[in-house]
Amino acid sequence: MNFCKSRSLRLSTWYFLFFLLLICILFVKVEFRTSDPAFSTDSSEREAWQFWKHNTFSKPTYTTATPQKPSFNCEVNVSVNDSLIPEDLPEMHRTFMKYKHCREFPVLIKPKKCEDDLYLLLAIKSTAINVDRRVAIRNTWGKEVAIGGKKVKLVFLVGQSSDKVRAHSLHQLLSYESKQFRDILQWDFVDNFFNLTLKEVNFLSWFRQECQSAKFVFKGDDDVFVNTGNIVEYLKDLNPTEHLFVGDVIFVAHPIRNPKNKYFIPKEMYSKNTYPPYAGGGGYLMSRKTVVGLDLTVKDVEIFPIDDVFVGMCLQRMNVTLVFHPGFKTFGIGRPVNAFDPCIYKELMIVHKLSPLEMWIMWTLVNDESMICARSVISEQRSLQ
Repeated sequence: MNFCKSRSLRLSTWYFLFFLLLICILFVKVEFRTSDPAFSTDSSEREAWQFWKHNTFSKPTYTTATPQKPSFNCEVNVSVNDSLIPEDLPEMHRTFMKYKHCREFPVLIKPKKCEDDLYLLLAIKSTAINVDRRVAIRNTWGKEVAIGGKKVKLVFLVGQSSDKVRAHSLHQLLSYESKQFRDILQWDFVDNFFNLTLKEVNFLSWFRQECQSAKFVFKGDDDVFVNTGNIVEYLKDLNPTEHLFVGDVIFVAHPIRNPKNKYFIPKEMYSKNTYPPYAGGGGYLMSRKTVVGLDLTVKDVEIFPIDDVFVGMCLQRMNVTLVFHPGFKTFGIGRPVNAFDPCIYKELMIVHKLSPLEMWIMWTLVNDESMICARSVISEQRSLQ
C-alpha cells in the first residue's frame, strides 16, 4: 500500500543525488598516502601487522590527531601452548586464543569532547571503508544535535583497516573525516569480526573517562535505520542513574559448532551449551549507570569473540535485567507486511539492515509531512503473529 505522494519520490531522488555528490567530493579532497608499512605489498612487512597487535611501525601524520606512540606490543600469551590449541581450528580462532589477553589499545583519533549536558550518545560501529554509510547517517537520522531540547552526539567507532581504494590506504580518509566532522573515535587494533569485542571494551573505557556526562547511550551498527525521535521519547521518563538495557533481546541461543559458519565457536572457547541472554548487536539502549558498570565488569570477564554475547556475559555477572522491546528490529521486518513501508518505520526504534540508499529514501519518506498513515501497521503485524 502506498501512503506517499509523488513529492516524496522527488525528494528522495534529490537527496540521493546530493548523497552521491558528497561521496565524490569527499574522495576528491582526500590526499591518500601509502607510507604505512602495515598496508605494504611487501609480504615481510605485512607479517608484522598481526591480528591482535597494534602497528609498531611509524604512522602517517594525522590532520587532527597525532597517533600515540605504541606503549606496548601485544605479544603471544606464553601460557597458551600451541599443543593446547587444536590444530584443526580455523587460524582466526587459534590466533584469538593466543592474543585474547590483549585488551587495551592506544587511541589514534579522538572525537569532539562531550558536552556536560549531553543527553544521548549515538555510538556507531563502523570501518574505514564504510564511508558511504557514515555520510548517509550524518545526513539522516544522525544529523540532529538536539531533539526536543535534548542534546544528541554522534560518534563512529573504528579500528585500523587494511582496506584500500585503488592501492591507497584509508588512513588519510579518516583523518579528513575527523577534521570535517569531529566524530571519529579510532583505536590502534585491526578492524575485523573477532575484534568487535575489543571495540566494545575500549569504547566502555573511553566513555567512563571521556563522556560520562551522557545520560544514555545508543550503540549500534552503521547499517541500521534509527528513529532517534522515538528513542528520545522512550527515554524521557527514565533515570540514567538506574540500570537500563533495552533491545531485541535473545533469551535462548546456542553456540554454533559448525566450522563453516561465521559464528562458529568451538568447545575450547565456550564449553556451555547455551549463551546468556543478550541483545542483537544491530542496536540497543543503555543508561549511564549500565555503561559505567559494564566498563568495571569487563575486566573480570574473559574476552569472547562475539561482541553481542560478550556484553550479555557481562550483564549476567552484573545481575542486570535485559528488556525486550518490539521496536528494535535487529533482524529486519518480517512478513507479511511491506518491509519498506515508511508507516512502520515511524513507529519503530531501529531497523537492521539498510543500505545507504535505502537509509536516505526512508528518511525522506518518514519525514514527509504529507504522508498519512491510515492505521498502526505495527499493531496489525502483532495481531498476525
